[in-house]
Amino acid sequence: MTERAQRLHASHWQGVFYLTGGGSPLLSDLLTIPGASNTVLEASVPYAAQALSELLGGTPEQAASATTCRALSMRAYHRARDLGAVHAFGMGVSASLSSNVQKKGRTRAHWAIQTDTKSTSFSLYLDNADPRAEQEQQLNQAIWTTIELSLLGNGQQRAPSQLNAREYTAAASWLPLLAAAPYATCTQQHDARLLLPGSFNPVHTGHREMLAVAERITGLHGAFEMTLRNADKPDLDYLTAHERLAALEQTPVWLTNLSNFEEKARRFPNAIFVLGTDTLSRIAEPRFYANDATRMQLAISNLAKHGARFLVFGRSQEQNFVELSDLALPAELAALCQAVPSEQFRNDTSSSSIRARQLRDL
Repeated sequence: MTERAQRLHASHWQGVFYLTGGGSPLLSDLLTIPGASNTVLEASVPYAAQALSELLGGTPEQAASATTCRALSMRAYHRARDLGAVHAFGMGVSASLSSNVQKKGRTRAHWAIQTDTKSTSFSLYLDNADPRAEQEQQLNQAIWTTIELSLLGNGQQRAPSQLNAREYTAAASWLPLLAAAPYATCTQQHDARLLLPGSFNPVHTGHREMLAVAERITGLHGAFEMTLRNADKPDLDYLTAHERLAALEQTPVWLTNLSNFEEKARRFPNAIFVLGTDTLSRIAEPRFYANDATRMQLAISNLAKHGARFLVFGRSQEQNFVELSDLALPAELAALCQAVPSEQFRNDTSSSSIRARQLRDL
């Protein structure tokens, strides 16, 4: 790996590395070759579950997964940008290799590389019977192959098929989505008057039916709004956004980097936002405002100032069906809301339950 490490250190790339479960040998290659300070801005090995949760801003549904490594790569990319890198990249590795603990399922490794313009994701499945040292060597070789392809290659080569490569190069209209300045772009022409925000992981019948009901109530043409930046979830990379859009192609989708409703209301003045009571209740939770009640009240006042309105659907929460009338909201926020009663619409499908079922079926 020495020659590849030398080439990386001699390039213009500067990055941050977050590596778990067998990815740490990469650091040895990087740091023992002269010039590492040109490339490695920061590196962390968050083996402990708490360390990983703190890094991601929440406990991942599955520690060793493509989703987790993509989230790590996005955290790493933004950290590289924060540290002043002009040609920034982030790498996340999430692996489950052989150990003294009995593994469930196949031994696997996932990693991702994020740059200003491109997201790449890889997966490698290994023989459970191989010793850990051999698995780490195979994984390290595979990671270096993808570093060469993603950061050092000419863009024409392709990763070997066993690495299960997925990639997406963003259009120019997407690039500001990773910047700090508020930004939004739509997949189709749309007036942004009626918006259903969500992560759509995955989209389901409830999303589509809610938007259809909202269109009938308001007489407006609706669109989904999917933010790459969320107040309580890891940022989405380009590849994940592209994959989720594939399931939403029949409906206009606003892609944004707006992490809260105050920002959304400012960008989309006089919009009606379609949401469930679970989402609405978070607007009035002080924890999203650094537990500053004054800051929360100002944010709610700004919603009213920008003409935001909320069309609110009941949602099942902890075995109960919660409607707008069940919420204890600040009066100024409640005045912006219109309820859709359960008699008019109810769908208890949730993305989280679908993901949980998918994990059980693995």
